[in-house]
Amino acid sequence: MKPIIIEGYKGVMPLDLSDIDPKYHKITIAQHEEDIKEYIKYQCELPLRLRYENTIEKSINLLKKDQEWLKKYADKKRLEQFEADKKHYER
Repeated sequence: MKPIIIEGYKGVMPLDLSDIDPKYHKITIAQHEEDIKEYIKYQCELPLRLRYENTIEKSINLLKKDQEWLKKYADKKRLEQFEADKKHYER
């Protein structure tokens, strides 16, 4: 059976309808949409510093940048080691 996934929103997980009886899909989707509306309302009530985009998303973006930097650094070190090994074996 093909998975049926309804997208979430930022802090609200996607809804997987694969294991839910089809007769409950409409009710479940409506509840999911209501949960998203409540989440958005709740986020608007929070101070800016505590909102999802200023906490979780900021951390995720920082982690991605850090991982990119580490990959570049590791690639640079690997290339330097390769060049050093090449010079060593050419002697």
